[in-house]
Amino acid sequence: MTTMRNTLRYALAALFAAVGGSACTLDIPYENQLSDPSAITTVTTARELLASAYDRLPNPEFELSVLSDDFETTSLISRNSDLGNLYKWQTLPMTNLALTLWQGYYESIAIANAVLERTVALSPQNESEQANLAAVNAEAKALKAYCYFDLLRLFAPDISEGGSRDGVILKEQFELGFLPRSSIDACVSYIRTLLTEAVATENSPETAYWISQQGVRCLLAELELYAGQYEKAVEWANLVLTTAGGYDLFTETNYRQLWNGGAGPESLFSRHTTVPFYLDLRYDTEKGDFLEVSEDLAGSYDAEDLRGAESLYPKEFPGETVGETITMRCLGKYNRMNWDATQISCIHKLRTVTACFVLAEAYCLQGSHDGEARTAINEYLTRRKAQPLDESLTGDDLLRAILAEKQKEFVGEGERWFDLKHYRKGVLSSWSQGNSDKRIDATDYRWTLPIPQEEYFYNENVSQNEGWPKIEN
Repeated sequence: MTTMRNTLRYALAALFAAVGGSACTLDIPYENQLSDPSAITTVTTARELLASAYDRLPNPEFELSVLSDDFETTSLISRNSDLGNLYKWQTLPMTNLALTLWQGYYESIAIANAVLERTVALSPQNESEQANLAAVNAEAKALKAYCYFDLLRLFAPDISEGGSRDGVILKEQFELGFLPRSSIDACVSYIRTLLTEAVATENSPETAYWISQQGVRCLLAELELYAGQYEKAVEWANLVLTTAGGYDLFTETNYRQLWNGGAGPESLFSRHTTVPFYLDLRYDTEKGDFLEVSEDLAGSYDAEDLRGAESLYPKEFPGETVGETITMRCLGKYNRMNWDATQISCIHKLRTVTACFVLAEAYCLQGSHDGEARTAINEYLTRRKAQPLDESLTGDDLLRAILAEKQKEFVGEGERWFDLKHYRKGVLSSWSQGNSDKRIDATDYRWTLPIPQEEYFYNENVSQNEGWPKIEN
């Protein structure tokens, strides 16, 4: 149950209760039990409070992958009606998903707001404390921007449908308020402001569990691509790559490290976790998974492609007849780690490779930079030991090929859903062809998640998205 009222309640609980306990998941030593807002008197306690905001972040990667065309059903799907209904875009599981995401993101935002309000009163005692405080504030702004960007893409129409349409609620203060939704353009502008302020602070945390300055640059690149500011997107994406060591960062060792329990140099921001992830994909260790990687996608990886080796996990299971075996195209990555009993310690939220795709997409969408787009994507593909794109590809054909390579990179990480929503009326309009369970038209209202009843029931200023009912009692 989450409304702005309940969001505040959850965030207050973080302030008044065991903020230090939440911080432990981010390897922050338990210092004290905060019992009052006035206890936020040091940079350390401010960092602990910020850790609880990170801890509230939702993990929609699995559900968004289910809604996309990353997976197809197996014969086992009949054993899990909830998952099967989500796969078919049924309204009830999508409504439940919307509530979970709305709650998680706004809880993180509320706590980040509390951090920014409390740190104003702090007086750093030396240069080190001053730098640490600046990092805390920069991360709080970046985390807010991260949440708002996801909320905007999930709960608002695509920006291509008009920037004046309703976006999401912008909460700038840690207080109860019944605010209307700001326009998409206003949301983009606000997110850009947050990120611009955050990126001005030099911040290179020792772990990927905090959003670094480099992560902020990557978010700015993604935001400008989404907003159609392609030159700016190119600028930020190039800055990410050049400051990270360029394409030489994308070594086989660094890539494999991502899917062997750690963050690794390619990770810009990962959420620390001790909770098993992606177990909902599995039915039984003797029978396999409810879903598997789609046949077309699985068959598109080259034999030497590093992405295929980590993204696919072929396993043999008994068939329907005695002595028969079937090979299931199980998802690799987190799912493989579960199968292999490998501890998952982090969920990757931002990776440097995103900048490669922002660069290629932005060049392609400018209309006169196809050569630069091919160079950008082929440099990346070479590092992944994949076949480069044909030099003859231009325009929409080139963009479609870039997005196909992006799906190969991020299969099972939820990225494909955002691309489908953004490009569904253009180069990805044929995404559901050949799949009887995925006949969602490009104009279907379900591309935009519903505003939860728990929000608009108390906040009469909030509009519901087109097509979704607004239940008054």
